[in-house]
Amino acid sequence: MNSIIFIDAGYLTKLLHIKNKKIDLLKLSNKLTNDSTRIKTIYYDALPLPINPKGRELYPKAQKFHNSIRKLNKFEIKLGRTQVIGDQYHQKGVDMRLGVDLVQYSMNKEIDKAILIASDSDFEYAVQKAQEVGIKVTLAYFGNSKINSKFLNTFDERIILN
Repeated sequence: MNSIIFIDAGYLTKLLHIKNKKIDLLKLSNKLTNDSTRIKTIYYDALPLPINPKGRELYPKAQKFHNSIRKLNKFEIKLGRTQVIGDQYHQKGVDMRLGVDLVQYSMNKEIDKAILIASDSDFEYAVQKAQEVGIKVTLAYFGNSKINSKFLNTFDERIILN
C-alpha cells in the first residue's frame, strides 16, 4: 500500500506554536505510515513577506527551515503565496494546491492511502473525490483542534496527534 502525507503547514505551525512544542517531521511521517510505503510527505506553506521588520526576521528563518525539510528523504515543499489583507497576513493558494494534489494523486492511482494533517473543512470535497476512486483517507489532527464534526466524519480513519 502506497501513501502520501499532505501537511497544511499553517495548521501544524499554529498548533505547535500554541502548545510551545517542536516536531520531528521525518519521525512523524514514518509513524503515520507504519502500515504502508510512504511515497513522500508534501509540506504546503507560504513564505512570510519581508516588507517589515518582523517579516524580514522571519523570511530567512522560514527559508532555512524549508531547506532543512528538502534535505529529508522523500519530502517535498510546495509554496503558495502570502498576501496582506488589511493589516493581516494570509496564506493564499496553499489549501488549493493541497486539495488539487490529493485529487490528482488519487485519480492517477499513484497512492492507496492519503494522510492529511489539516483542519480546514474546505478539504472535504477533495477527500470525498479521493475516496470515490478507492483511496483510504486518514486525518491526523490535534485533539484540541476545532474541527467541523461533518468534516471529521468524512475520513476513513482519524489519528489524534499528541
